[in-house]
Amino acid sequence: MTKTLTALTAAALMIPATGAFAQDTLMAIGLSGDKMLHKIDASTATVTESMEVQGVNRLLGIDLRPSNGQLIGVTDTFDIVEIDPNTGTATVISKMDTELPIMDGAPVIVDFNPMADKLRFMSGTTNHRVDIESGAVTVDGSLAFEETDMHAGEAPAIAAAAYINSYGKPEKTAMFDIDSSIVALIQQTSPNDGTLAAVGKLGIDGADSYAFDIATDAEGTNTAWLAAGGMLHTVSLEDGSVQESWEIMEAGDAILRDITFMTAM
Repeated sequence: MTKTLTALTAAALMIPATGAFAQDTLMAIGLSGDKMLHKIDASTATVTESMEVQGVNRLLGIDLRPSNGQLIGVTDTFDIVEIDPNTGTATVISKMDTELPIMDGAPVIVDFNPMADKLRFMSGTTNHRVDIESGAVTVDGSLAFEETDMHAGEAPAIAAAAYINSYGKPEKTAMFDIDSSIVALIQQTSPNDGTLAAVGKLGIDGADSYAFDIATDAEGTNTAWLAAGGMLHTVSLEDGSVQESWEIMEAGDAILRDITFMTAM
């Protein structure tokens, strides 16, 4: 499978710094279908290689482990695997000690908290932390909007999530989500408690699938990226609005359902 993106010049949202994101070293890996990976060279906005992950039936999601640069995936049998981004070979690290509930049709969120070096695993309103070395699962607070939020009492529909400062083991981080019902950026103000607060609407049409990540470079530059509805966007973490957009030229009916930027490589 081959995919080509239109040429782009990315605008970066810097936390805490300001300036342009370094494109010359930025590589993203997207996930489509059951287990198809797409390696994207952001300097040319081109998919240079696509491959099926070997040794798994289906991946629920993927993410970069910032502490050491591993590409990590979670399978539909709750195995945690390291994926070789050059060959697609998956090696089991551990198995979750609790099989987590996944609602039919609900997106599954797989994303590392870079400060704790723990995997955030969510689906529907469930919210968990996972130690990938041991497979130990901690059940955290269910997702719900804060009582003071404009969406208090509404059922959240979190479709994707990512942390800032995902480079190495930072001293601080923050978690942001995409809500598919209100098509907006949300901050998970207490990731463990599951509390949510709206940041702002994206300003785009809703989509069937959302792939979201925040790429962080060695200088502390954070750039939020969203793939949805056949488009690739940068997103402001300050007000939630889409900043710039480019058409993604898909092959066949492949749709990105997860994406991670390999900034620690």
